[in-house]
Amino acid sequence: MSTKEKVLTYIQKAYPEAISGQLICDDLQVSRTAVWKAIQTLKEEGYAIHSQGKNGYQFLVPPVVKETIQERLQTDLIGKKLTIVPTISSTNTVAKQTADYLPEDGAVLIAEEQTTARGRLGRNWNSLKGKTVSLSITLTPKIAPTSASLITQIVAAAFIEASKNSLPVKIKWPNDIVINGQKLCGILTEMSAELTQIHYVVVGIGMNTNLVKEDLPIDLQEKATSLAIQLGHEIDPNPLISDFLTHFEKLYQEFIQTGSTKAFLDICCEHSAVLGKEIYVLTKKEKKLAYAKTIDDEGQLLVQYQGSSELIPLFAGEISIRGLDGYI
Repeated sequence: MSTKEKVLTYIQKAYPEAISGQLICDDLQVSRTAVWKAIQTLKEEGYAIHSQGKNGYQFLVPPVVKETIQERLQTDLIGKKLTIVPTISSTNTVAKQTADYLPEDGAVLIAEEQTTARGRLGRNWNSLKGKTVSLSITLTPKIAPTSASLITQIVAAAFIEASKNSLPVKIKWPNDIVINGQKLCGILTEMSAELTQIHYVVVGIGMNTNLVKEDLPIDLQEKATSLAIQLGHEIDPNPLISDFLTHFEKLYQEFIQTGSTKAFLDICCEHSAVLGKEIYVLTKKEKKLAYAKTIDDEGQLLVQYQGSSELIPLFAGEISIRGLDGYI
């Protein structure tokens, strides 16, 4: 670990307190100039480190800390290569660019801010530094390309498992995590493949961790939320990230090794925000009323359209769904 990385870890682990530059110097046995240069470089890279006069250096919002995540992580593959950056265009975009050159199974890329991110169906999805977590996982599964979309629901189930003890979160099929009818997370799965072979899959999740209501545009304040808003206090994102990655590996490896979708789809059904409800099915051309019946073994939402008893599967790449009175 370089001096710069060590200095960063000291300041991150001191949160919410400040840590003096002299203490860092003494512990690392380096000069004040070396610490100052490290901090200036970190600031140039996008880390929001604040100088607090005689008190030293401090983060004002909970930081994502590599060492803390790795200490808690219980995986054999996922996150063994872990990269954390303060600001990025899009974790999915950068992960795909890297995978085009050399896909590394289980590699995880995390950013505290995205500036040009994309959501499902080409929608924009950006984030605020220190108040959101954007995370992408690169995978090289030996499964049929037609099964890759199931990884979206593995991510959703893993987030449910990681957070269900603190909040009653639900899944809005196929790729949103919601609570009290408001969006908490979005998931985006992208793939490079031939007709019968996957080169790699990059799956990303954007988590609203410490946003406050005022951080959200007025038109989204009733549609979106954060863990901090729901809990009424700031959260440490690091245990959530570690637990999420740990649960993801367990569910993902079971799927890859056995082909069974039962474990994660049972979670998706149990914590569904749409099953048993009337919803609108939206396409580019129309909006139709339907009843959300169940999710089949292939991860498709089965619906009954008004006036029909036939169960129709919905394909996630083609449609969106909405609640009758709002987002869900």
